[in-house]
Amino acid sequence: MKRPSGFDRGPERPESSAPGTDAERDTGDVTPPLTGVDAPGPGAGARLMDRLRSRTAREAVAQPAEDASDGPAPAQDPAPAQGPAPAQDFAPAQDLAPTIDLSAVRETRDAEDRSGGSELALDEPERPAGSAVSRWRAAREADPVRAAERRVRQAGKQRKARIRRERQRFTLHARRRRRVWWIALGAVATLALFVVVGAFTPLMAVREVQLVGASSVDEAAVAEALSRFEGVPLALVDDADVHRALEPFPLIQRYAVERTPPHTMTVRIEERVPVISLPAEGGIGQYDAAGVLLGVQEAAPAGVPLGAEAVTDLSSAAFQSAARALRDMPAELRALIVSVSATSGQDVTFVLTNGIEVLWGDAEQTKRKALVLSSMLGSLGDHPVEHVDVSSSEAPVFR
Repeated sequence: MKRPSGFDRGPERPESSAPGTDAERDTGDVTPPLTGVDAPGPGAGARLMDRLRSRTAREAVAQPAEDASDGPAPAQDPAPAQGPAPAQDFAPAQDLAPTIDLSAVRETRDAEDRSGGSELALDEPERPAGSAVSRWRAAREADPVRAAERRVRQAGKQRKARIRRERQRFTLHARRRRRVWWIALGAVATLALFVVVGAFTPLMAVREVQLVGASSVDEAAVAEALSRFEGVPLALVDDADVHRALEPFPLIQRYAVERTPPHTMTVRIEERVPVISLPAEGGIGQYDAAGVLLGVQEAAPAGVPLGAEAVTDLSSAAFQSAARALRDMPAELRALIVSVSATSGQDVTFVLTNGIEVLWGDAEQTKRKALVLSSMLGSLGDHPVEHVDVSSSEAPVFR
């Protein structure tokens, strides 16, 4: 194993000299060498401490001499407090590099970066002339600490981006579900807002009332009765109030109310059809199939045959059967009938304008019977016929 050189060994001695002589002890120029890895003998620690104190004293004296601008350097070196002077085993103080605090270097570079200066510490190589920005960038790029910090920041950004992508990939289903919920809630909120605005604000109030299907009824009277709903929100128009408004008009059999935002209310009515005329106070009254008196005139109008026998009783089966048959047949055929009679609901008989008597029977299959009768009348033409029986639509008879 090679013995290290330095301050742990003394200068070379002649082989003739024996260690521990009086001359060596007096001058202190030599130090007994260490052999192998054996520990130093007695007194080696004291000699080492003497050498360290001597070097410290020389450096303390030499430093003021280098820094001073005038005045001579100290002439003498301080002598050791005791014992012989140690041998010169250390390197001169001026050949040793001073200890540098890296934190101070970092602060100096930061100050230069902020001020844009061109001077650098630690005897850095001279930079080429250029703008302050280029020098500042060159200094930042040359600084390994800043480069390391930049790499750390970039690595952190990449890690955050990777985590964000993974989070988005695993939360895609949850985000879709939340989107569906938000859409549903938005639809419900919009509907609720529409209902509130339509029900409690005048923005959707009734400003126009339309009447559809009126022919026999007085339209002006009906429009005046419905004018009470003007200014009422469409959502608050009650069907019961509409019924009470149209109740005084017996010609109206049924009705329907349509609300068209923002301001239109449409009332579609279906009028009652008078089918039978019966003697009444003050003239001839017209009744529909439900037995409702629709009006009184001096004579029975065309298409409203005059009832006889049991048909005059509004609650009898004969009236109900005759009224249903007249209601369901075509208006062209009903206009050819001048009178109707029956004793029961099974023998309804009509008399036509040409004097032909038609046995109708009951009110079943009225449309088929009407078609058969119309075909027979067209086929007979001017042939003299007095009686036609269509009570059985499968086997009509005439004579």
